[in-house]
Amino acid sequence: MTPMLTTSTSIWQLKLTLSTFFAIFLVMKQSNPAYHHGDLRAALLKTATEMIAEQGMESLTLRALSKRIGVSRTAPYRHFSDKSALLAVVAEEGFKRLYHKMQAAMKPAEGDIALQFQKMGVAYVQYAVENPTHYRLMFSCEAESQAQDPAIGTAGESVFDLLVETIRKGQAQAQFKPGESLDLAYVAWSAVHGLATLIVDAQIHSEFDMEALTLLTTQTVVEGMRLR
Repeated sequence: MTPMLTTSTSIWQLKLTLSTFFAIFLVMKQSNPAYHHGDLRAALLKTATEMIAEQGMESLTLRALSKRIGVSRTAPYRHFSDKSALLAVVAEEGFKRLYHKMQAAMKPAEGDIALQFQKMGVAYVQYAVENPTHYRLMFSCEAESQAQDPAIGTAGESVFDLLVETIRKGQAQAQFKPGESLDLAYVAWSAVHGLATLIVDAQIHSEFDMEALTLLTTQTVVEGMRLR
């Protein structure tokens, strides 16, 4: 009898050990150690941007985000206090991407300030069309979150400052009309931002050639800036 009891006990202990092992394995898997050492924040921002593009801002929750990445529900709170804080940083990243897209568009036209100005405007509209939900977030989130997170205001201002700086260069080269560069920048921004918003919100009929309309809008702005 004793050997049988010992065998039964050993089997029971083995099962217990295996159960404990798999429980620990599942916990480790859920905690996703691949996101340690700062990678989690980047993963949260990247995945949040993807989810916003796919399903819109309203559908994004920290719980759904955690599930998609494969981390615990509390993991996002190590980096963001709530959903609003996360959206503010996603918006900030959007302004940074827009800034770099505009800069990249200007490079091939170095030496021609008017063409650079136009390409910058085209890049602005393209970014909005390529990232409509993110674009809406950038401007809806800015006013609400700027007081809490000044970084988003700084990122947005860098885009506008690039516009102002280009106008000043054009004035210095006697290519653009004199006047308050800030005022002229608001005029130019109103044109491209207005067009971008109309396209993103489907307020312009789809039969229009959006690329041609963007070129016409930016060309008209440039012509209005030129020194006569």
